[in-house]
Amino acid sequence: MICKSNKEVCGPCDKVINIGQPILECELCNVAVHTKCYKKAHYSCKNGLWVCVECATDIEPRYNLFFTNFSNEHSEKFYDDDGAGDDNLLATASSVLRGCKSYTSSEFNIAISHLKESALHKGTANKHTHTLSSLFLNLDGNSTNFDLFLVELQRFNHEFSIIGLAETNSSPELKDLYCISKYTSYYQTIQEDKHKGTGVAIYVHDSLNVDVLENVNYSTPDIECIFVKITNASKPLIYGVVYRPPNGDIDKFAETFDKISNALPKEGVHIMGDFNADLLDIKSNKASTLENTILNNCFFPTISTATHRRPNCKATCIDNILTNDIENTSLSGTIDDRIGDHIPIFELTNVTTANESKKKKVPTATLH
Repeated sequence: MICKSNKEVCGPCDKVINIGQPILECELCNVAVHTKCYKKAHYSCKNGLWVCVECATDIEPRYNLFFTNFSNEHSEKFYDDDGAGDDNLLATASSVLRGCKSYTSSEFNIAISHLKESALHKGTANKHTHTLSSLFLNLDGNSTNFDLFLVELQRFNHEFSIIGLAETNSSPELKDLYCISKYTSYYQTIQEDKHKGTGVAIYVHDSLNVDVLENVNYSTPDIECIFVKITNASKPLIYGVVYRPPNGDIDKFAETFDKISNALPKEGVHIMGDFNADLLDIKSNKASTLENTILNNCFFPTISTATHRRPNCKATCIDNILTNDIENTSLSGTIDDRIGDHIPIFELTNVTTANESKKKKVPTATLH
């Protein structure tokens, strides 16, 4: 309960707010109403903040299931909940999602530089600890956009460890037409009856040793995916690319995702993808099914803001990078310099590599 020392008038009931009465304040402009009047005042919880109707329009939608319990806007007793007992892992997941933001390529370069400087300042950097970075984009066709994507990559003062692409529309036989310098590519088989809206690929920096995990690679009308295992690490590290076709069966997708998850390690897995289910519209069937599938398999999303924008349409969060190693995620976000309707997304994670005298050095992009 919050007590006010000065009297204000509650807008919905037009009565004075007396000392000692429970109130709800807009966390942006501090306008207060009686807690019992918050619905009439149209207060709502946006991105974990309770805000008035005027301020709500200025807040960009953000996904964060893991924000503290008092952010449950559907509870009549939200103001009695102090959020006690939050699990540390859920708090970490919430922190990652709150920290997710949109960057220009220049801002991304600065952020990477600051992370490196911070690690050196804190003395946390050592020769066996590195930052692995992943970048994902639904390219909407290699033949149309791959060359432009190569140009955009040059804007970064950083070589990503892993690059994932969806909707390549390219079969494995054509992969040599779409090369990225210093990377080895792996392409999944495309749907035979489709010339557009199919195909996933993963590009691995040449400094990393990987094995393709054939047992969890699928190409069906409901899910397309490809996974690799990084072998020069002290523990298994798995990176994958997933594409859920928009007309595919979401329940069959979830069933296959469950099989994949059961075959993968319980930590160190990172799944990039276009899931075609908007986490900003969590009440929809597709989004709620996706969310349940992610959480039931002990994964956490790292992207919370819009990843797809189209003129005259609502922005959506349909692309994401999932991980069951959220405590090691150091940075995540989107890149404003987009190609087409989809926005590139990225995640950085801290890892420990194996004995470097026996393996290639992982340059990951300890970021140039």
